[in-house]
Amino acid sequence: MRAFHRRLGTTARIEYHHVTGPEQNDRLLASLRPGSLVINATGLGKDAPGSPLTSAAVFPERGWVWEFNYRGDLVFLDQARAQAAARGLRIEDGWTYFIHGWTRVIAEVFHLEIPTRGPAFDALSRLAAAVRV
Repeated sequence: MRAFHRRLGTTARIEYHHVTGPEQNDRLLASLRPGSLVINATGLGKDAPGSPLTSAAVFPERGWVWEFNYRGDLVFLDQARAQAAARGLRIEDGWTYFIHGWTRVIAEVFHLEIPTRGPAFDALSRLAAAVRV
């Protein structure tokens, strides 16, 4: 990851942490500044049950929370939603990310014009949500 970021030439401050359990993730979460972005890209909740955080985790005030997963037991998403009002969180469900990717593939394979936003995209998302598991 460091090599990749070096190649990008970014001037953004990036920290790297190797964690081996959810308690360490909780401690990292607690150290974040207000307004920080927290992403679950682990697959926990979709590919395996659970969350990368414990039930004691506290999200940063006014934080942004993005759950990449779109199906399964989305514990991380539930944890964020439970703290949304009290912590002033903005939460993004992986569902929209999934629908966007899915429509891009369908558009390419079948040579269709499928919008990436707006009323038609929202209608597609609602139709797909009706069969969401």
